[in-house]
Amino acid sequence: MPNPASPTILIDRSAQIRSVRATAASVLHYRQLIRSLVAKDLKLKYRGSVLGFLWSLVNPLLMLGVYTLAFTYIMKVRVEGFVFLLLLGILAWNFFVGSLVMSTGAIVDNAGLLKSVLFPRAVLPIASVMFNFAQYVLTAAVLIPVMIVVYQVPVTSSLLLYPIVLFLQLVFVTGLALALSAAAAHLRDTRHLLDIALQVLFWTTPILWSLSLVPEKYQRLVLLSPMSAFVVAYQRIFYYGTWPGTDVTAIAVLYAAAALGIGTMFFLRSDRRFSELV
Repeated sequence: MPNPASPTILIDRSAQIRSVRATAASVLHYRQLIRSLVAKDLKLKYRGSVLGFLWSLVNPLLMLGVYTLAFTYIMKVRVEGFVFLLLLGILAWNFFVGSLVMSTGAIVDNAGLLKSVLFPRAVLPIASVMFNFAQYVLTAAVLIPVMIVVYQVPVTSSLLLYPIVLFLQLVFVTGLALALSAAAAHLRDTRHLLDIALQVLFWTTPILWSLSLVPEKYQRLVLLSPMSAFVVAYQRIFYYGTWPGTDVTAIAVLYAAAALGIGTMFFLRSDRRFSELV
């Protein structure tokens, strides 16, 4: 029989997670919690709306219509299939931005949860990423097939690379989310700095303009912009029907591995102090 007078000792299991492998194992163990957090956010987003989750299907179709009207009939862009090229970049960019913006509040905005419940802290920023990833997949699943039909883009074997590039972007964004969530706990200005950085990065990423417009000797420099390799890969796979290329693939792999490794280590070095910082 335990002595009721003796104090209860709580052991923070997250403090035992001190390596990338251990973090991955703990997150996998708490995958149900991640699913619950993602489902909660999705339900909150569509709660009270008439169409509910159907907005995930309607929204991309509205995007296609609006951009087609704006760029084809109003701005009269003469590049064939420009809207398809544009939306491929915007879809990937929105997933990137949404995940990073949400992750900056993953730790700071959950102070009460961190101090009252024991679980791996990495679950919070990862849940933010998965919420945005779920929205991206739902939108892409509707929009990309429609655009392929509308613009009569030939289906080639390069489409087999889409899940691989998508996985690399997911890993890349997850690593950045871990780093930013920890950074925001140390420095509240992280959110404001991120807003500025994202505005700069948008114009250095070939979304509104094509990489082919850049002189060949400077194209590798453009690909060093964090999202460029992923956006170019999607454009080449779907719009051009070609393989992304060695340079694009190598940079995407390098960025994904570096972001995950550095982001996880920085997060682990900070997680013991989260309760104090928030």
